[in-house]
This record gives sequence, C-alpha cells and structure tokens, in this order.
Amino acid sequence: MIVQSRPFGQRYAFVVVAVIFLCLLIAAGLRSAPAVMMLPLEESFGWRRDVVSLAAAIGIFLYGLTGPFAAALMERIGLRRTLLASLVLMSGSTALSLLMTEPWHLLLTWGVFSGVGSGAVATVLGATIVNRWFKTNRGLVMGLMSASAATGLLVFLPLLAALAQSGGWKPVAIAIAVATACLLPLVWLLVPERPASIGMVRYGAEADDVPPVPPASQGNFLTHTLSTLRRAAGTRVFWY
Repeated sequence: MIVQSRPFGQRYAFVVVAVIFLCLLIAAGLRSAPAVMMLPLEESFGWRRDVVSLAAAIGIFLYGLTGPFAAALMERIGLRRTLLASLVLMSGSTALSLLMTEPWHLLLTWGVFSGVGSGAVATVLGATIVNRWFKTNRGLVMGLMSASAATGLLVFLPLLAALAQSGGWKPVAIAIAVATACLLPLVWLLVPERPASIGMVRYGAEADDVPPVPPASQGNFLTHTLSTLRRAAGTRVFWY
C-alpha cells in the first residue's frame, strides 16, 4: 500500500499546480516589464528607445527558444533543479540590473539572462507538470496553465506601470526580483520531483498506476534537443 506523506491525498497535485501557476504568472510579468520601463530608462540614462526595445526583443526570442532545451534539462537533471535555477536567474538578473550603467548591461540582464530564465518557466514547464501529476483532467489543468500568461499581463502590467510612474524603473526591477525570490522556498518545499517522490500516484490514477517514464537521453542534451527539433520541424504538425 502506498503511504501518503503529504496532505490532501491525490489532490496535492493541485497544490503543485498552484505554485507552478504563480511561477508562470511572474515569468509573464517579467516579460511585460520592459514595456513600462522604456520611458523611465530613457529619462534616467538617456538611452534611445530602440535600445530598450532590443533588450525586450532578445528576451522574447530567448523566452521562446529556451523551452525545448529546458524540457531536456528537466529530464536530465530534474524538474526542481531546473525550475529553481531559472528562478534564481530571473531574480538575479533583475536585481543585477539595478547596478547597470551601460546599454549592454540592459541587453545582458533584461535580454539574455531574464530571457533564458523566464523561457525555462514557460509552457513546457506546465506541460511537464500536467503529464507527471495528472492522469485525468489534463485538459482542464493545461488550460489553467496556459491562462497564466494572460493573467500575468492583466495582473502585473497595471501594477508595474503604477510603480514606474511613481518611482521610475528601479521599483519595477525590485518588485520583480523580490516576487521571483519569494517563489524559491515555495518551489523547494511544495514541488516534489514526481508524485512517486512523496509516495503518491498521479491525480485520477489507481494505487498501482505506473506512469510512463521517457527514455533516458544519450549523449549531450543540447545535441539531443537539436536533433529532436530538426526531426519535429520536418513534420506538418510542427508548423500548424
């Protein structure tokens, strides 16, 4: 018999979903921040708006590009480690931007670092959580995960805009850095690697359920991910 070591039984899966939803929501808020920081940065440093736009574009590009590699990294070193590392990168990059004095500092912190960090906390994370923690209600939960991006924009944009209007760009960076850092203990304490890690089974599964385990990737995970993307790009489903 499987021993339940967490409260709520199988419904503990929804606790995990709630924490991941917050991670996705704040990642979406981070990606929207450059829009409200553009004018304050221009006033503080005299930088042209195309510099801020370039940082935002780099961040969005890496946000989309990082997903497949993050998925491979989750299978290689674990979901929790990947998620914690991405949150540290998001919080650290926004906090580090408080010290920036040159345009390339903006491109590095709000472009490269935050783009990679938030890209690992994206749709691929939600899909991985749903597959690991749910046997039923997957469509419902995946819909909730997908709604986190729009929710992040609705929640964060007005708040960040108010901060930028009253105090400039630094309160925006501080708010995102603190909010992201607050997620670290939640993920560490409340998000196990898999249900089996705490003696549980997936939501909606029987006690003897054995979830499918993906085959271990061989060789370098970067080349493995690139080869998988190349094969996927050769199918019609990938483009539609």
